[in-house]
Amino acid sequence: MKHLLILFGLSALTTVISGKSHCHACFDSICYSKARIFQNYPISGQLAVDRVANVVYFHYEDTQPLDHTVAFDLHDIRFLNIPGIQFSFARAVDQATREAYIGGANGIYKYNPITNVTTHFALNNKTIWHMQFKDKIYYTIFMTKGLYTYEKKQSKPVVALKDYTIDDFIVDKRDDIYFMSNFTVYKLKKGENKVTIFSTIIYSLTTDINDNAYFIQRDTRGLYKIDYRTGRLTEVGAFGSGSPFRTVFDNFNNVIYYDGNSDELFYLTPNYGRCKVTDEGKGRKLKKKVSSYFDSDI
Repeated sequence: MKHLLILFGLSALTTVISGKSHCHACFDSICYSKARIFQNYPISGQLAVDRVANVVYFHYEDTQPLDHTVAFDLHDIRFLNIPGIQFSFARAVDQATREAYIGGANGIYKYNPITNVTTHFALNNKTIWHMQFKDKIYYTIFMTKGLYTYEKKQSKPVVALKDYTIDDFIVDKRDDIYFMSNFTVYKLKKGENKVTIFSTIIYSLTTDINDNAYFIQRDTRGLYKIDYRTGRLTEVGAFGSGSPFRTVFDNFNNVIYYDGNSDELFYLTPNYGRCKVTDEGKGRKLKKKVSSYFDSDI
């Protein structure tokens, strides 16, 4: 518990009264303040959110070392231990049932937050590397090429991706698949068998509450999304500092992210200060800078 430091309290009222706001991130020209959820121990693997209850799932390893798969309730501000599984890397939530699917060294487990019970679900001889739930489970296997789906007790490969080593992937609102492989982002459009190169810039990938595709550039701290009219990336804004590594959206479409530099988990909420994002530096040294019309504390 001592490692959980929720620092809520920055609000729109603060901005209105004082004319000042902290601007730890700038998205769509709006300032966001960050609250620290977790620190001191490295977090590994995916973040996942139960958007009905606004609970974020993650894993950390302490100094013993012991593994802990846990959750944090963003509404009630409380820490939750997930029973029946310690180590995990992949995590995904069925938003309709609130059941969390947790991938570890012995396949996929299913956690029921209503009964607080974890049961083994599938694939007990596989180490699950990455997952997403979108009508069914999409998953990858550690040190294994390809992307797979699991539905009605059957596992099937996505044939077009069988030769790719996939480091990260998302399935968006159109059921298009974006994935990172060998320092390149590729796209597999729904119903097609041909993979196309989408970007040679390294991004981490995520989707929001409407399954819109988002891309985070860790080095420049830029946040981008797909413009579905053009199929191209458009800049949403930038994180003010650190190295945003894993990112998810909660039920208000606010960002929760893991800072790979500081090993801290943060929650961003809008304080409605105004801001802008500018580029500084040149070439490989290009960085995003957040400037606020109020006082900034980045």
